[in-house]
Amino acid sequence: MRRFCHVPRGRRASTAPHDHQPLPPPEWIEPYPDLADPSPYASASSAPPTPSPWLPRVISLVLRSPPATLAADLRAFCKTFLIRLSPAFVAAALRSPQLNSCPLPSLHFFRSLPNGADLLAHPQSFLSCYVSLLHSFARSRDAAPDAVGQVRLLVAELRAHGDAVLQHLTPASSASLIRSLAALGLSEELLWAWQAMRLAGIEPSRLTYNCLLDGLVNAGLLDTAINVFDAMSTEDRVRPDVVSYNILIKGYCRAGRTQDAMTRFADMREHAELAPDKVTYLTLMQRHYSEGTFPQCIARFQEMEERGMGKEIPQHAYVLVIGALCKDGKPFEGMAVFERMLKRGCPANAAMYTALIDSMGKFGREKEAMALFERMKASGIELDAVTYGVVVNCLCRFGNMDEALACFRSCVEKGVAVNAIFYTSLIDGFGKAGIVDQAQELFMEMVSKGFVPDSYCYNVLIDALVKAGRTDDACALYKRMEDDGCDQTVYTYTILIDGLFKEHKNEEALKFWDSMIDKGITPTAAAFRVLANGLCLSGKFSRACRILDELAPMGVIPETAHEDMINVLCKTGRFKQACKLADGIVQKGREIPGRVRTMMINALRKAGNTDLAVKLVHSKIGIGYERSGSIKKRVKFQTLFE
Repeated sequence: MRRFCHVPRGRRASTAPHDHQPLPPPEWIEPYPDLADPSPYASASSAPPTPSPWLPRVISLVLRSPPATLAADLRAFCKTFLIRLSPAFVAAALRSPQLNSCPLPSLHFFRSLPNGADLLAHPQSFLSCYVSLLHSFARSRDAAPDAVGQVRLLVAELRAHGDAVLQHLTPASSASLIRSLAALGLSEELLWAWQAMRLAGIEPSRLTYNCLLDGLVNAGLLDTAINVFDAMSTEDRVRPDVVSYNILIKGYCRAGRTQDAMTRFADMREHAELAPDKVTYLTLMQRHYSEGTFPQCIARFQEMEERGMGKEIPQHAYVLVIGALCKDGKPFEGMAVFERMLKRGCPANAAMYTALIDSMGKFGREKEAMALFERMKASGIELDAVTYGVVVNCLCRFGNMDEALACFRSCVEKGVAVNAIFYTSLIDGFGKAGIVDQAQELFMEMVSKGFVPDSYCYNVLIDALVKAGRTDDACALYKRMEDDGCDQTVYTYTILIDGLFKEHKNEEALKFWDSMIDKGITPTAAAFRVLANGLCLSGKFSRACRILDELAPMGVIPETAHEDMINVLCKTGRFKQACKLADGIVQKGREIPGRVRTMMINALRKAGNTDLAVKLVHSKIGIGYERSGSIKKRVKFQTLFE
């Protein structure tokens, strides 16, 4: 405490400088009066000591002072009250709940200490300060810009002091270091802390091992994590527990090594004799769902139910299994899981309803889809753009275009963030309904609102125009698509080629085919079928065969191409051309399947050529041979008309 000189009554105190009494030296203050500083990691069961009244005052000063003036404010505070902050006091302040949740003020305080050099003389308190600062940044990293950079700097400072400080590591302080660095995903610093702990002779606990595992997995060092896990497995004291397995399974799933994750899952149950918990199942379900292996995702959920974990199943697990069932074409099974979930007291969310509505719509179950939509609205769940988009798409699929458009306009009025998907669904729906003008108007509205149409949007409108016989408008839209920098797909060309052939614009259709090849777009079997059908119907089946031969080096080999060409010729009554094409295929050394004969027989019968059909049935055409001396030749199809 500050001492004051007593001035006797009746005498004036001298104001001369030499009459001032010298001030006493500043007093060291400790965080806990009359007690040695307790360990910063004391047992939770022990009663906490009463803190010094100076502790909240200093913490309050740190929290309210701007960083630029904090050092000066601390000096003035200490000078005013003739105090010095002991190393133990500084360490206690930094690990206090008030500062430990505020990383930047804590760091500014540490950097602004008036007597910071005193800390180095007390390595245990010095180490405690760094451990507290690292923990503060790890738990509140979002509140600190460049938290990772600050932590790297602090670790570098700590490492620079070497064994003089690190020899004071305790099991608790080393565990805190590893947890903090693991949470931040700093692999190099994490491995350094692990090595420092081992050099200090500290045996890691299972919790410390698990923190190390988690940090390595989060840093992407899966192989190192596997080595640590295997090392744990050899020590009875710290054998892997469920948490250890969960961390490693998470690492495998993140690395896309699903089979390895399943192997560890089986090992967990069979060899370690540990029961998987909800985290285990949820991690595996998420991985199966992400890679599209929906039956496996459903199987993991069923295991949870079979093990009686119904009330423990988290909501996200239900989201995954309902989504998996819907994507696997099992919406009614998804509804059954949904109802069981509600009975168990787990609330529904928008993702579940949306998945079920979408799946019911794809199955053509209009009544069930709309009933779910009404049920969702009645439940009070907020409908987002995704749900409304699915509903609009369902209504379009059902052909209820007035309702779909009304729903869309209602979304706009409610301020729902509509997007290009809404417009594309409506354009597709109106196009398929044959209301092409409305589809075009929506396309123009979409563009005027600033939405950029993608290839699918262009394709559905091009398809609608072609089916309406407006190939010129479709070609103009194709040109616009090119000008806007939107990539044409093989589907774009297939639609246009089909439409142009149907309007007998054969040369234009062939130009589009050549353009597609020139752009490096690989034709599909469907694209060639459209081209071949058009050429065959125009009597140019030889050219179709030539183009087919040109596709082979590109790796495009439609298995039923010849069969499709013969089929279209037969359907149009061009049996002689069909026979000629079949014989040409045989001459090239290719086999004609028996179903081609059956197809021709049925086509002849339907065309009223019963005699030719019977002749073909009882002949060896296409399947037998005739001899000319020592030469054996296949009986030609053209002999049918001789």
